Amino acid sequence: MTVDLLRVELGVIWRLDGRGRLPGPEELVIGVAADGMTAAIGADVPDPVATELLDLVSQGVPSAPGQPPDVLAQCAALLGGERGVSGGLTVSRGLSVSKGQAVGGGPPMLGRATVSEGPPVLGGPPVSGGLPVSGGPPVSGGPPVCGEQAVSAGQAVSRGPAVGEQAAFEGHAVSGGPCYLMRPPLRFEAPANVIRSDDPSHATRLRPLRPATWDPEEWDELLAGGAGAPWAMIVEDGQVAAICHSARLTPDGAEAGTWTSPAFRGRGYAAATTAAWAGLLPGVRLFYSTSADNHSSQRVAGRLGLDAIGWLWKLTPHGSTASRT
Repeated sequence: MTVDLLRVELGVIWRLDGRGRLPGPEELVIGVAADGMTAAIGADVPDPVATELLDLVSQGVPSAPGQPPDVLAQCAALLGGERGVSGGLTVSRGLSVSKGQAVGGGPPMLGRATVSEGPPVLGGPPVSGGLPVSGGPPVSGGPPVCGEQAVSAGQAVSRGPAVGEQAAFEGHAVSGGPCYLMRPPLRFEAPANVIRSDDPSHATRLRPLRPATWDPEEWDELLAGGAGAPWAMIVEDGQVAAICHSARLTPDGAEAGTWTSPAFRGRGYAAATTAAWAGLLPGVRLFYSTSADNHSSQRVAGRLGLDAIGWLWKLTPHGSTASRT
């Protein structure tokens, strides 16, 4: 079931606590696949409200790709009522995952802007983040934002607000994006030489080429094989042109984080580095996600033939600092 995979990715993208709860600032994340829905609730949401939210989602109908599920508005109203917030609907543009690029959503990632640490935890009290899939039993986890800047048939769908936009209602911002599963080996003819982290001889050469989107400490750790590794890069004209790194790496899977210098976009470098990165993690579930309006990142997924598994939709209270995804 694709919803099982979506639940795993949700756990990879966010640092869920022992109850399967979100660390915040998101109060709710709903994963929508063709064969069901799953959800995780913010750690600060009261248990009775969390139980109601999970009940709402479990009874909801999956929406079409790019359309928020109808139950999202009900959930926002419930959360807004719990905090005494109400309001009309406003619309703004989408969000952004990985080093200055877009992704489906999650907590702060490496490099100031990528996409989850810690596997999803299921079981326990009914207010945990492990939600029974629509029409089925609770989904358990398996074995994190991507882009330069998808689900099978046979299921009734509901309609929601306009695709590719963020809506705000009941005191919340609503945002979402598509998620994909990689199935290595990924076949893509690299248009330039790709440097991989499994050859440590490149570290000295790369250290002075740090892109401005990376903090010095993060860059040094990445090149040393720490947080963010493994990675793949393309260097051209004496600068880093593109990177794909491990925005999230957990026992359950890894999330790709990509960045391409504006001067080198449109050359296939994001696809080339992502394909090379996927080859560095044999036996690991690999995910790639982006935002609704990040069409260049979605084209990368198309070029690589990634499997669309669904969408992640987030409710984030106004006034909170959004996750840098």
